Amino acid sequence: MDASNLSGNVYLYQRFSSSKQEGNSSLFRQGEAQKEWLSRHPNCVVVELDEQPLIDSGVSAYKGKHVEHGSLGRLVKAIESGLVETGSIILVEHFSRLTRMDIDQSEDLIKKIWKHGVSIVTARGNNYYPPEAVNDTKSRIALIIEIEKAHEESKWRSKKVKSSWRQRESLAREHKIPPRMRMPFWLSPDGTLNEFAPVVRDLFSLHAMGKGQIVIARELRERYGSIKPLLNHNPTKLIRILQNEKCIGKVYGEKLYEAVVDEETFYSAQRIHQERLYTSIREDRKWPLHGMVKCGHCGSGMSIQQSKDSLPLIRCSRKQRSGGDSCQSASTFPYVIAYHFFIIYIEPVLMAMMTDNKRLKSFELDQVKLQQEIRKSKAELAEADLHRKARLDAGKNAKASLTIMDELQDNIDSLEESLSVVHAKIAAQKSLSSISKDIYELSVENPKEYNLELNKTGLKIHLKDKKLSFYDPDNKREIASLRYVKYNRSRLSYEYTFQGVKEYYKTELHSSEVRTKDWTLDKLLNPRRERTMTPNDLAALMHNLKIHEQSGTSFKLKSNE
Repeated sequence: MDASNLSGNVYLYQRFSSSKQEGNSSLFRQGEAQKEWLSRHPNCVVVELDEQPLIDSGVSAYKGKHVEHGSLGRLVKAIESGLVETGSIILVEHFSRLTRMDIDQSEDLIKKIWKHGVSIVTARGNNYYPPEAVNDTKSRIALIIEIEKAHEESKWRSKKVKSSWRQRESLAREHKIPPRMRMPFWLSPDGTLNEFAPVVRDLFSLHAMGKGQIVIARELRERYGSIKPLLNHNPTKLIRILQNEKCIGKVYGEKLYEAVVDEETFYSAQRIHQERLYTSIREDRKWPLHGMVKCGHCGSGMSIQQSKDSLPLIRCSRKQRSGGDSCQSASTFPYVIAYHFFIIYIEPVLMAMMTDNKRLKSFELDQVKLQQEIRKSKAELAEADLHRKARLDAGKNAKASLTIMDELQDNIDSLEESLSVVHAKIAAQKSLSSISKDIYELSVENPKEYNLELNKTGLKIHLKDKKLSFYDPDNKREIASLRYVKYNRSRLSYEYTFQGVKEYYKTELHSSEVRTKDWTLDKLLNPRRERTMTPNDLAALMHNLKIHEQSGTSFKLKSNE
């Protein structure tokens, strides 16, 4: 069909399948071909969807991931919802940029596009596939040839790559021979560290400090300038580096390269990222409970806000962002009550838990390693299952897939059994009987780092319907709770009832109060700062000692840790 006099809105779509292609000339070539086509069609106007380019970076078109989760899927949804005008054009470099799926899947995709009056054009070859082609035999045959060509080429590449990787894996696992492959920027071709190793160490260090991906990228560029490894490194790529086992010298599970960080640093980073321990932490945090309170209604983090000289309040972040539509929590909750609950009832328990974690560090490291291996094996099992279903749907034999799945499941069962043994060892040796002097001194001398250590436990205070709750590490049992009853205007205090399990507290149920006169902004921000004791401080201390006597936490400070 004639494409010489085309006009209308044009949506530019670009894609490349491997993350290794990012930063090379793939997008440039695609863009140049599209520009050249547009120069020959002056009546076509380029538009963007939601002012964002339609680019799928490192996304394969062979299994349709770009349609399920990528920019092409976003464009198709916009077409189906009527946001893309009838008569518009999707312009790609080659047909294979649009799809490498099989004929049935590709035709389904194209029909979705055609159904709403949108055409497809390939810049190289100037092939034009309008909705009318559905009834044009010649155009349909040409289209099927394009689909088959793209699919078979991708299948051939996949087989070639898999065969190559299997050989490399065998050499690494069975013969401990480092595979020939493209090295990450901090490793030389022989697998030893090069001059860029400090960049990676600083990346891990900044991540451990609770800094976000954008801040880390900016600080690395400030420290090292426009060095080549950082030119095309966006926040997503930084996370990929943190997850790369080559950082500890491993490839295919074997240690064959020089490590840039130790295993404790590496697996700590994995746990922080996987369990999203620092999601609610901001660089400019100042409140001791920052990131430690979670909304019991929607599961979102709680923000701490304070204006002028008033005492701070806690709000559900999701409720605030949505204007109140996405959460049923109350608008605000006094921060001073949450902090009182923390410092009087929860902090001694948390410090004792952190002390045990520190003492059992080797077991904790084994636990994180096994959890990582289980996650990886489960992902491989899910992928193998998809491959099995695809073969069955195509009427092919799936016995090989089942064999692989059996091996993976056996490996998962073995790893989970090992994890249970580690859990049992940790549980048997946890005492919760004392508090490390180092941990207590950290809370006094470095509140920001102490806040990170608190968040690293993964334990949160849950706030729901005026009730604060704290659960055990498995979130199966409520250890302690504080229910805010009312504000007593005559005593200027928040009245509450406390309930705790006998294992941790002498008194399981009692009532008390939080007096506003005991708390100032300075004291909330720096609760352990050394300063001259005032009569009010002494009164507050005696008041809190009485509460301690009632609730009965009895952890002792250990000077030898």
